[in-house]
Amino acid sequence: MTRFLEFFMNYGLVAAILVWAGAVGLMAYHLTDSPWRWAFIALSVGGLATVAVILWIRKYVNALNNKPPQQESKP
Repeated sequence: MTRFLEFFMNYGLVAAILVWAGAVGLMAYHLTDSPWRWAFIALSVGGLATVAVILWIRKYVNALNNKPPQQESKP
């Protein structure tokens, strides 16, 4: 149960955004000849871009945490 909770805390937001973007994408797919179709497509692409940015930030923060601390030189 602990592993599931850890996985959910790390990737729950990403999964929720992916599900939302998929649902909006399906709505856009079924809205033929509607002026709202392109707005829904833009929302879906924006959700995918949000996921990409979240994963990039996570990778950047993890790289900062794994970097050894710099030692100050004494004059």
